[in-house]
Amino acid sequence: MFIPLKVRRSPCVNKTRSAVTESFLATEGAVSYMKRMNFSFFRTFPARSGPALIGAVAAMALQLAAYPARAQQTREPGASAWAPSPKSRARLVSAGPLENGIYRAGVEIALDGNALTYWRNPGDAGVPPEFDFTGSTNLAKTEITYPAPERHDEDGSEVFGWRRSVIFPLQIAPTDPTKPVAVTLALRYAACEKICIPSDGRMELTFAPKAAASPQAERIAQWASLVPRPAAQADATFDLESVVGAAKPQWRVRISPPEAGSDLFAEGADGWFFDTRAIAGGGFKLVLAERPAGSANMTSIRLTLRRASGAVEFETKLDAGDVTP
Repeated sequence: MFIPLKVRRSPCVNKTRSAVTESFLATEGAVSYMKRMNFSFFRTFPARSGPALIGAVAAMALQLAAYPARAQQTREPGASAWAPSPKSRARLVSAGPLENGIYRAGVEIALDGNALTYWRNPGDAGVPPEFDFTGSTNLAKTEITYPAPERHDEDGSEVFGWRRSVIFPLQIAPTDPTKPVAVTLALRYAACEKICIPSDGRMELTFAPKAAASPQAERIAQWASLVPRPAAQADATFDLESVVGAAKPQWRVRISPPEAGSDLFAEGADGWFFDTRAIAGGGFKLVLAERPAGSANMTSIRLTLRRASGAVEFETKLDAGDVTP
């Protein structure tokens, strides 16, 4: 099955199968692998990059051939076995015993080379991760949180996510706190480096109420510290001022206290897309790039500020006026 990339306004993403892609999909190794893994393949190459695509496809064929060897992974204390894929692998990690009725855990993705995986809002193009805990036992509730992302250029598209690795902090609440929780996770995500591969990983880990402290606890805490806090809890204020006469609905966003090296990410309701840019003198420009046809002018938005002193989130409503981008 061919699954297109989630795309927004990206002129360099070709969502149709090329002759080269068809040739790759027809190779015995690729077909065998995708049948075994119920796998999907798509690409994010500019139309002008035929030679580069051929080279990347050849490299991908070599990775697929070597894939079975990666499945033999040593399981570390406090972690599930790795679920390997080309260019990446994923696993569950535990911080240790039950504390205040909650297990602290995480979903870790490790990436090869310069590959990238995506935040919940991938930016111009990409695939956000999906977490399915169906099949777990003694599991009452899970809560996945997202560290503030990094901004990357991917073949001319601006995308949000991480290279090298990421841990999505996870809280697990048991139905019966006196008994272990057997967590089963089916994870869908993407690892992209010119060739963009949707990956499917299945992993299992048991959490025991009186488990020993885990060597994974420190790393889980480090990534949890990158999860944005509500602005009110972080003593940060967001001030939005509309820009009169702009070609598209636009706002200046000023954040107090200001902090050098910060970055701002915007998430709108379904079908609403915003761009953000730092501006001279501090603050950011927020531009409405797309909106659903016939939509009302009032919309909700969530702003995520990544900064060295700790990420923060702010939610508000905007009046987009009657200008349609």
